[in-house]
Amino acid sequence: MLLTACQNTEQSPEQSAKQNTTEAKPPTPSQTNEVAQDSSDALNFNLTNLQGEDVQAADFRGKWLVLNYWATWCAPCRDEMPELVKFQESNTDVQVLGIAYEDSAIEKLQSFVKDFNINYPILTIDVYNPPAFAEEGGLGLPTTIVYNKEGIKHKKHMGPIDYAGLMEMVEKSAHNSAE
Repeated sequence: MLLTACQNTEQSPEQSAKQNTTEAKPPTPSQTNEVAQDSSDALNFNLTNLQGEDVQAADFRGKWLVLNYWATWCAPCRDEMPELVKFQESNTDVQVLGIAYEDSAIEKLQSFVKDFNINYPILTIDVYNPPAFAEEGGLGLPTTIVYNKEGIKHKKHMGPIDYAGLMEMVEKSAHNSAE
């Protein structure tokens, strides 16, 4: 597999090392990792959205949750945004959350959201001291992780993803948890 980097040229080498990405096409079964965890490993966070409001993982229990780690300077991240918007529009039982994995002014992120017509919440984190759950997503941008209705991580995909790939991740998650 060929690895390339989606990097912000304004970052230090330490910051850039955290943000390597896999340039990839939509997921294939070998690219998407399934993860089995028990209920004690439910996703737990308290982050801030672009309006300054607190958002907790528990707010989304009962829905499939898709966390998408991205950055404004990451071309593959920008390329997949319309697919995430389309996916959110047509899947009311799933909540997409964007995690802005960059050190950027809120106004810049708000402008980006407006320019790309993003219809799902964007959350911010401290990329210099990310919460433990977010470190995995920041290892390569974009990264998408699906959590089931109980908040348990089920599937992960590194690299850009499209609508069909998102549907496959959620449908397999739904099918496996029903068994």
